[in-house]
Amino acid sequence: MSQSPKIPQVDSRNKVIIELAELIRQEVVRRCGTASNFEQRRDMAAAIASELLWLDEEQDLISMVTIDEQIEIEGRCYKRLQQDSAATYYGRWGMHKIEEPLYREVGVRNGSTLKPLELRAGMVARHMTPDLGRIVGQLSAEGSSREVERIMKAVGLIPPGRAFIEKRFKQMAGEISQQVEQLEKETRQGPVAECEIGAISCGLDRMSVRMSEPAEQQPERKPIRTEPYQRTAPEAKQYPYRKAWVGSTTIYDVQGRALETWRYGAEADADPNELARRVVADVSWVLSQQRVGVVHSIQDGAPELRVLPQLLVKTLPTEVKIRELIDFEHLMGYLDDVVNACEPEGDPHDWKGWYRGELMKDDAAIDRIWRKLIRMADTLPGRQTKERKVVAAALSYIRKRKSKMRYATLAAAHLPIGSGATESTCWHMQRRVQRPGQSWQVAGLRAVMSIRALVLSERWQSAWQPYAAAHRKEVRRVA
Repeated sequence: MSQSPKIPQVDSRNKVIIELAELIRQEVVRRCGTASNFEQRRDMAAAIASELLWLDEEQDLISMVTIDEQIEIEGRCYKRLQQDSAATYYGRWGMHKIEEPLYREVGVRNGSTLKPLELRAGMVARHMTPDLGRIVGQLSAEGSSREVERIMKAVGLIPPGRAFIEKRFKQMAGEISQQVEQLEKETRQGPVAECEIGAISCGLDRMSVRMSEPAEQQPERKPIRTEPYQRTAPEAKQYPYRKAWVGSTTIYDVQGRALETWRYGAEADADPNELARRVVADVSWVLSQQRVGVVHSIQDGAPELRVLPQLLVKTLPTEVKIRELIDFEHLMGYLDDVVNACEPEGDPHDWKGWYRGELMKDDAAIDRIWRKLIRMADTLPGRQTKERKVVAAALSYIRKRKSKMRYATLAAAHLPIGSGATESTCWHMQRRVQRPGQSWQVAGLRAVMSIRALVLSERWQSAWQPYAAAHRKEVRRVA
C-alpha cells in the first residue's frame, strides 16, 4: 500500500508565503484564463509580484516620512518649514512620489534644506533607493545606461529613464571613486582563502583610452548678443589617447591554480604610487593571514612600472622576498619577432618552440639566447634593415633584464611566471571604456574604472555596504 508523501514542517513565515503564492496563482488564472500556456502564466505571475512589491516599497517609504516640528540629526536640530513639498524617488519596482515637509537647521538663515526620508532610507544620489543604486552600479560596470535600462526591463524590474540612470550613476560613481581605497579596505574581512596559499603575484600595466579634452587653441568666440540671435558654437574638443593604469593581485594554491584575483584601475593622470599602494595593501592582507615566503612582481619592462616593486620592498616585512620577473609572454613577443624577421617563412626549424622550450628547461637559457642574438647581429648583412632593428630591439630589451628572465625553476614549482591576470585586467577594462566612438573625461573614466574594478574583483557587494551605510542617518524627534 503506497504512502502519502510527507508534508514538510513549515514555520509561520512559510505559511504566509504559501498563502501569498496561492493568492497569486488565483489572480494569474483570473487574468490569463485557463487556456494560457506556462510561459504566459509565469510572465503574469511576475507582473503581479512586481505590483505587490511596488506597493510594499511605497508603504515602506511612507512609513519613514517625518512630520515632527523639530528633529535632530547627528546632534544638530532642524525645524520644519511650512510649505508643502513632494519628491520623486525611484526604486527597483518603479517610481514613488512622496510628500514630506522640508527641514532647515535651527539658527541658520537661508541655509540648505533637507528631507529626512532621504537620510532615513539612505537614498543614493538623493533620489535612488539604495537597492536600486546597488543594481545600477553593478550593471553600469558592464555597459551603458541604455544597456542597464534594457537589462532591468528584461529581468522584470521597473527601471527609471535612461537619462536618470546616467545622471545618478555618474554622481554615485564619482563618490565611490573618491573612496575606493577605503572601500577596498572594508572588503578585507574574514579569511582570505580556505586553503593553503602557495604564491602571490601582482603587477601594473597601462592601456590606451580615448579622452575628450578642450582643444589647445580655442577659436575666437562670437559676441554674447547678436542680431539676429545665433547660438554660440560649442567649445572645440580634441580626442587624444592617454595611457590609463591597471593593476592586479592574484593568489595561487600550492598546485599553481589561481584562487582569487583583485583588480584595480585609474585614469592616466593618477599617481601610480596610489595604485601601487592599493596593490600592496592586498598583498599585505594576504601575508597577515598566511605565511608566503615570496611575492612575485611580474610586469613588462616599462620603467614607470617600477613603482610597484619599489613599494613592495619598502612596505613588506624584511623576511618576505620580492622576486621581480619580466612577463614571460612579453619576452617571447620579442623573440617571436626575431624569428618572423630572420627565419624562413613558417619557421621550419621551430625556433619559436626552441626559445620557449629552453626557457622552460633551464634558468640559464636566457644567457645562451643572449649570446645567440649577439652572434646573429654580427652576421646580419646590411644596415638599418628590418632584421637588424628587430634583433637590436630584442638585445636592448634583454640586456638589463636578464636576471628577471629565469623561469624554469619557478615553472617547475608551479609558481607564476606571467602577468596574465594584469593583461586580462587591461582587456576587461578595455571592453568597457574602448567602445566605438567612445571618449572620456577624467572624472568619468576614474569613476567607471573604479566601479568596474570592484565588480571584476567580486568586491562590489561588500564594498557597497559601507558606502550605503554612510548615506543612512538616524532622525530623532525633538520633544
